Amino acid sequence: MLALLVALAACSNTGGGGGDPKDPDGGSDNAKVASIVVTPDQSFLWVGERLTPAAYAYDERGKLLEDVSFTWSGTDATVARIEDGRVHGASSGVSLVTASAGSVKSSAVTVLVADPPEGLKTSDELLAMAAEAGLLAPHEVLTYRVFAAFNDPRLPLQYKGRATGAYETAALQDVIDQYDTLSAQTKALVDPYLVPPADGASWLAPPGSGQGLGNSRPTCKGTTDGWSLVNAPTANVNVWYQTTVSGQKKKAAVVSDAIEKDIWPKLFGALGFPTPLPDSTAFCSLGSPKLDVFLVTTSAFHGLTVPEFGAPYQSSVFIMLNEALSDDELRGAAAHELMHASHWAFRTKSFQASYGWLRDAVANWAIDAVYGKSLQLEQNYANCYLSSVELPLQDRSTGHCLKMGSDVARDYGAYLWIQYIANTLSPATVKSILAATGSVDTGVEAINAVIPGGFQKHWPLFGKMLWNQAPVDSKPASFTTWDALSEAVKSDDRKGDLSGAPTLRDFLEAELKSLSHRVYYFDFTDPQTRSMLFYNGFFEQKKAGKHVKVQALWMDGSNGWQEEDWSDYEFVGLCRDMKNQRAQHLVIILSNAETEVGGRVTASEAPYLRRNNVGCWKLQGTANVLEKQPNWTGLGRKGVTNVTYEVDAASMLLDYKSPLFPDTLRVGASLLMFPSGSFSFEAGYGSGPCSYSFGPANFTVLPLSGVVMTNHFPELHSPDETVTKWLSTPARSYAASLADASGIQERVAGKDCQSPHYTITGNLLLTNEAHGEVHVNPPTVLPDGRFLKTYTDLGFTFDWSFTPQSEP
Repeated sequence: MLALLVALAACSNTGGGGGDPKDPDGGSDNAKVASIVVTPDQSFLWVGERLTPAAYAYDERGKLLEDVSFTWSGTDATVARIEDGRVHGASSGVSLVTASAGSVKSSAVTVLVADPPEGLKTSDELLAMAAEAGLLAPHEVLTYRVFAAFNDPRLPLQYKGRATGAYETAALQDVIDQYDTLSAQTKALVDPYLVPPADGASWLAPPGSGQGLGNSRPTCKGTTDGWSLVNAPTANVNVWYQTTVSGQKKKAAVVSDAIEKDIWPKLFGALGFPTPLPDSTAFCSLGSPKLDVFLVTTSAFHGLTVPEFGAPYQSSVFIMLNEALSDDELRGAAAHELMHASHWAFRTKSFQASYGWLRDAVANWAIDAVYGKSLQLEQNYANCYLSSVELPLQDRSTGHCLKMGSDVARDYGAYLWIQYIANTLSPATVKSILAATGSVDTGVEAINAVIPGGFQKHWPLFGKMLWNQAPVDSKPASFTTWDALSEAVKSDDRKGDLSGAPTLRDFLEAELKSLSHRVYYFDFTDPQTRSMLFYNGFFEQKKAGKHVKVQALWMDGSNGWQEEDWSDYEFVGLCRDMKNQRAQHLVIILSNAETEVGGRVTASEAPYLRRNNVGCWKLQGTANVLEKQPNWTGLGRKGVTNVTYEVDAASMLLDYKSPLFPDTLRVGASLLMFPSGSFSFEAGYGSGPCSYSFGPANFTVLPLSGVVMTNHFPELHSPDETVTKWLSTPARSYAASLADASGIQERVAGKDCQSPHYTITGNLLLTNEAHGEVHVNPPTVLPDGRFLKTYTDLGFTFDWSFTPQSEP
């Protein structure tokens, strides 16, 4: 063991040979090369995929050389393009790839490249279909899943699916969990993937080194041929690279530098997360208790943290990073995986794997915690969550990540929830949540146990912040401010305008899954869309104690944003004729903070947003009355009124709550509108021998001398019996009256006719007959929004024409 430690320390200082220390592949051993072996010895690539072969150079005594500079070549560059020792599938065909050093050339590696068929599924999907069809046994599916995760050429071609883009793989954890049930033959196939990659028993060991030495457990060979350390002995982490892969030492230096200068000081220093457990007692420690990080060439994933056998609650680990990643991607993946390693340092109550969504979310948040705005790789996964907020927080399904591939699990985007916690509370809260997994079975329970107010308080606030557009994005507490995130939650966008229709209604979803949100956006441009009513179908559930929130944001007529909580109202109204309620853009956010797994809250009836063209602030126009009784001749009695009906000023306030409509906000303001204006009155008629005349004369309409009553939304309900009867009239009905008690003296002419005749101006407007409190056939607003009609009764003819007005 002491000899091995000395050897490793020496390797870390030599830089993989005696060549130029500034050149990772200096080639100081080129003159000693007697033979070259390239692995894998054959490969199948889809167009667009990449292969990083390893070239093993031996001297004439069979010793593996560490510092060799290779020249790579292929027989057809249009099929397989070679750059820096990496083979890129360019087009369908076959190319023979070789590595040479000096005059020595390897045997040719056959690289077959093909266009992926349209609609190609992933390997996991293909294997699942084969298992369902009875073509594969469970142990075969598990083995092939491992082969697919590591691009093992032994994977039958019929199961080679499209690249998933997955960050990690669950295949190895499943192997560990099922290991004792596997046959000896299956164990021999998967064992090389369970030992650290630098060990001589791993799948990346030099050819012929004795891979698959397992019995009841995988056994390490204890050699590290073809591998070296890039870091100094004083480093916190050992970073391993393959000396047989071109350019890998430089990549390993990037990883080591990131860990030692950025990740370790931030996560384990400033933020105080526990350091990864030493692997002194691990079955394969590679001679050092330090955390080992390996750059690997054949993985189909970004990174993976692998725990020890038989330690599902707490464990030392080793980490693999895909060397094909860019330098920045390697930095981000290193931060992600070291956060996993830290979580493994906590002893959890349940198996670590059972906290999967939380582990992935916290690990992706670690990229932001370490690098802030200087490295935004975690944001590549933001839309995995932002595009699917209607699913529960814990949902780990695929198919939602627009940037990183449809097969990436959505919980990588759930880092946004952890980022919210870290920024609104503190990063220490995240550490406390991980610590809490030691006493509870789920991540949700851990969060509820730690954050003040739990999900009930913070989940709706988080949902509102996910909008991440005006007015949210400009606030000090926003994802834009914290992290310059430009993406916003995917909303269900609807056209708000009536587009010529007199009324429209949009239903929203009636079901909210636990720990989910739904976001709706309505855009308004047409001033003819005047009255709006939101029905909160979750009102009764909220009253019953369910943790459901309905939040609204809208831009008013002054381009200012209003933000309200509509949860405790059954109905909420908006009058777009009023400037302070003239919604140009309306956002409705529904949030369910219930935490029951698989639970949901279902609305009494589906929520909806109804709107119509009924004026709700002010009506302006004329009302004409002509009285001409059957025995009259001449003009009769005529009134011409220029009148404005307007809501009460108090009802224009945003916090208006009508006593006639409990549990509502801004509803009923336009139920009663009162008049102002002036009218002219004249008379000229004969009745028998007498003739009567007056005016014309002008009068002022007195306050409270009439009313317009509108029935914008009949679904409203009221404890007032009179209002209830009025609401039974058809939608968009109205009833109006206007009377004046001004006394006038009509001049009377004719024999034996007494003059003057004292009377009053009387009724100026009546729209329909009413029997007590029951209105008979009240008129309705026309499709163009006008109040226009003629009504005749008992010798009176009333004509009116009112047009809704908008507050300037």
